[in-house]
Parts: sequence; structure tokens; C-alpha cells
Amino acid sequence: MNFTLHLTADCNFACRYCYEKHTPARMDERTALAACELLFSYGHRKNGFSFFGGEPLLLKDVIGLVVHNCAEKAAKAGSSMSYQLTTNGSLLNEAFLRLADAHGIRIALSHDGCLQDEQRLLRGGGGTAALLEPKIDMLLAHQPNAVAMMTIEKRNLPRLAEAVKWLYARGFSRVNTAIDYRPSVDWNDDDMAELGLQYGELAVFAAEHFDDERPLHYLNFESKVAAYINGRRCIECELGMKQPSIAPDGVIYPCNQFVGVPEFAMGNVFDGIDKAAQRRIYEAYRAPEPTCEGCALDARCRHHCACLNFSMTGDMHTVPPVQCAHERAVIKYADRMAELLYERKSPRFMRVYGNTEE
Repeated sequence: MNFTLHLTADCNFACRYCYEKHTPARMDERTALAACELLFSYGHRKNGFSFFGGEPLLLKDVIGLVVHNCAEKAAKAGSSMSYQLTTNGSLLNEAFLRLADAHGIRIALSHDGCLQDEQRLLRGGGGTAALLEPKIDMLLAHQPNAVAMMTIEKRNLPRLAEAVKWLYARGFSRVNTAIDYRPSVDWNDDDMAELGLQYGELAVFAAEHFDDERPLHYLNFESKVAAYINGRRCIECELGMKQPSIAPDGVIYPCNQFVGVPEFAMGNVFDGIDKAAQRRIYEAYRAPEPTCEGCALDARCRHHCACLNFSMTGDMHTVPPVQCAHERAVIKYADRMAELLYERKSPRFMRVYGNTEE
């Protein structure tokens, strides 16, 4: 069983593209411990928490409480735990990284590369790049494979490839990017044409560094290639079943973007999951997206992401046009990267994706 713990809606950054409504809400220790009890009540052999915010490291003490409590429970139950955490990095320190090392907390750093000071600002104003420089060194010393998660604003789209290259040069081997998906952003055909140019440049760059001693894993492309070759969907949502989200007050929701929306509440950590509500939400999610029926890219596309659809359109089955255009672009250039790697018989490509000899 896996849960996402929304430890807080608070944050010390004021990123230009942030979709969160920051409030002082924070999860208390009683609620966190109840989440641990609920997690282990299912009796699964493998369990996990993702720590999310806001900025989750504002609640380092609660994270420590959770991992120590779960370590005791897992030892008694003979089960395992896994953890993920997404952070802006400003509050990382050696003590927390040692805790992460000891308990296997995988850390993803939200960082926009050379665009950091333009897009990711302190709440009181001013850039964050200088603050993050020593934090990057610290993180990569402990977790060399930490993921850098980057978002690109519409106005900075012509610098997408430049920013990814910056992150790779800075030491990140695993990079994931997203465009600014806020409903208020007016992405148009010219933007999608520019996105294609940027992805085309990144297809060449990713292929060039695919077999380096420190290979570049541009996750946007690799997930699409894997979905095609392995015959599996690039995302397996299972809304409300696979990884429910727990709000700071302990109310349980099916996923991140539904937190705080009353009609999607499905229990709480003290009373457990409301199975009827969970099933109702899941069955609604399973209904097909009419606009995607028959599309050849169905299994490789993120149109199944109920969170993204809901946040942009208010309906989990209404796929926003920008999402469709974006997915077509990323799949096209993921295939271009794969073509380049196949043509040169890339050793890692052949090893990871099997023998593709004709």
C-alpha cells in the first residue's frame, strides 16, 4: 500500500507557475501516526509514503517521526517500506540527508536550471539559485541519481533545451520536465511549434549522452520509449486505489489535485478509507475519454491522468487540448531519440530495451 502525505500547504517559495493555494495548514503528529497505523492495517508486504507539499521539509520532525515509526512496524511485520520526497531543496541539510540514507528516502529536487531565478522566487522576493547551489552539491553527494524536476513557463519556452542541458552539466543524470499547465496559461499553436523545436534539440542531446559514463536519463522521452517497446501504458493511474493522498487534516482523497475537493473525499486516517466512495471514484475514472477513442497514441499518452485533466478542465475525462498537443510532441521526439540510438546500436539502449536486431 502507498499513500501520499500532503504534510503542509505552506511553502517558503513563491514560484511564478505554482498552482497550489498556500495556507498555514500543517499535519500534526497525531494525524501522521494515524496514517502509519492505517498503512500497516492492510497487511501488505510492501508499503510506502510520498512526502508532498507545499514544501514538505518545513515538517522535518514529522517526516522523522513517520520513518522511525514505520521502521518499527515494518520490522515487526516483516514488510518493507519505500519513501519519496519532492522538495524545493532550500531546507536540505546533512542531518536530513543522513536520515534519508538510513531509511531509503528518494529525493526529487524541483529546480529549473538556468531559469531558476526567473521562475522560482523566495516568498519575500528575490531569486533562489544561489541558495540552491550548495544544496545541489550536498544532495548529489548523497544521492547521485536524484531526479531534477523542472517546469517551463510559456515565456521561457525557447530556453527549455538550454535549461535541461544546464541541469545535466550541473550533475543531474535524471531530469524530468513539464510545461506550465495552469488553466490560465494560453498555449497556442506557435508555442507548440517552439516546443517541437526544443524537443528536437533535446532528442539529439539525450541520444548523444545516452551512453556516457554518467548517462543522461531524460525521463520524458524514456517513459514513452518504454511504453512502446514494453507494450505497457506510460502511466498506471488507478485513481484512488494505487496511491491515495492524505491532506494535512487527515482526510483521504484519490490523488494530489483532488485534495480539498469535498466530493472526492473518501474517508480519513482515523476511521479508514470509505470503500464505497473509493469504488465510486474509481469506477468513474474507468470510464473512457470519448475524445481519445481510437487514437494510435493511447497507451503512450498521459490523457489517463485524472489529476491533470481535473485541474485544467474540472472534469477527469476532459482532456485539455494543450495536453494532447504536448503529448504528440513529446512522443514524436522520444521516437526520434530512439531512432538515433537504434541507428548507432547504442549499448545501453540495446541492453535496456532488449535485442532490437531485425
